[in-house]
Amino acid sequence: MKLKNLVLGMALGLLPLGFQSCDDDDKDIIANPDLTSAFEAQFPDVDTRFVEWEWDGRRNAYEADFWEDRYEKTAWFSKDYAWLMTETDLNPPYKEVPAVVLDTASAAHPDYRIEDVDFIETPTNDYYVVEMERGERDIYLNIEEDGRIF
Repeated sequence: MKLKNLVLGMALGLLPLGFQSCDDDDKDIIANPDLTSAFEAQFPDVDTRFVEWEWDGRRNAYEADFWEDRYEKTAWFSKDYAWLMTETDLNPPYKEVPAVVLDTASAAHPDYRIEDVDFIETPTNDYYVVEMERGERDIYLNIEEDGRIF
């Protein structure tokens, strides 16, 4: 009976291990020289000693978290070290955001308030992501610098 209880206890103790996630999202890494060079080419004024690197399995890309000037930024690079995108977390009161962008967001959803604004840079397009909220509900608007929502 003791042996049966011991085996059952061990099996139940190991059961939670089967529920652990096996994805590749957000794994801290150390950048290799090629990745560091690609980062330095895109962001020459940033000290790479203060960049935090992760592998973003969901995007299948290298992710760099860092500060430039007074802004928190995240940049993504492909497996072959090509720059894909940079997201800049802008700070309230969002003076750096064109008024037309904020006006467009407010006009599109007048019963929501602006919660956060990020500036997105890609090789082909730059735009703002405006997060708006009303109570527990959040919405996100992609707005180009001219105020066009897409």
